[in-house]
Amino acid sequence: MKLDPARRRSLRLLARLGAGQCWVGPVAHAAGPGPSRELRIITSPDGASGAQILQALRLRYPALVVEADPLVLEARKGPAMTVSIGPAALRRALEAGSRNPLVSVLTSSQTYRRLLAQDVVSDRSGITAIYAEASPLAQLQLIAAIFERRITVGVLLSDASAYLERLLRQAAASVGLDLLVEQLAASSDVARSLTRLRGAHVLLAVPDSTLYTPETLRVLLESTYRRGMPVVGFSSATVVAGTLATAYCAVDDVVADLVELIEGTGASGSAPLPEPRFPQYWRVIVNENVARSLGMPMSDKVRQLGKQPPGRPR
Repeated sequence: MKLDPARRRSLRLLARLGAGQCWVGPVAHAAGPGPSRELRIITSPDGASGAQILQALRLRYPALVVEADPLVLEARKGPAMTVSIGPAALRRALEAGSRNPLVSVLTSSQTYRRLLAQDVVSDRSGITAIYAEASPLAQLQLIAAIFERRITVGVLLSDASAYLERLLRQAAASVGLDLLVEQLAASSDVARSLTRLRGAHVLLAVPDSTLYTPETLRVLLESTYRRGMPVVGFSSATVVAGTLATAYCAVDDVVADLVELIEGTGASGSAPLPEPRFPQYWRVIVNENVARSLGMPMSDKVRQLGKQPPGRPR
């Protein structure tokens, strides 16, 4: 499959995977009253999505405080909730040793786990995350809706993404799909490893920066296209680059989810933070050209799949 310029640009966007960030879609709106305690935002130059999240939060919380340096925020007095946008901001927040509740957004589950494992702080009760990528269950619900029959889903994992296997198996069982998982070394040839997934009807790519780089994804898409094997990606950028479809979170989904988490902890911040989790709101994007090339027309049921925030039109 020869990649057109738009797909090549999308593959370049995937270079962010090395930093653990997943691209999300455009912001719609955010409005309403905010909590009385101060909301502090740690930013990083992670591209348009982070700027859109910050813009949406400003609309809801006009008095929020934004800083690139978490030590400046730590010097402020009074109770606060801190939000880090992107993996670089999360890294700086952990290094600064934030005393306030910290919520990470726009960072993949893989990178969040890696950064927390490197952090010397033993108490994790004041730190949580809404991961950047849609959950394994959302992706497998999408695959079940596309095929409408019991099929085998192939997945390649490395040591860095092995934690996903249990979640993937639980999700596959819940939607009536079979799962074929192959564990690869970080240096493995991803495209050649497809031979180990014989019998799989579709490949589910997971956000694993040790396996999927812009170059390996390009080679993988060319190889799977020649085989007539559809690939379900892990972000909307992968769909633009040539995967068949994905479940993903748009910026307004992330903001709605984050606002519910912030306001659920109460104005005083006395309520405990929830465990790190995948987003609860998501939607579907389809590459119509790839679907036609593979002879897999997508139904409206597939396109409308997902979970929207309350009151948000589909």
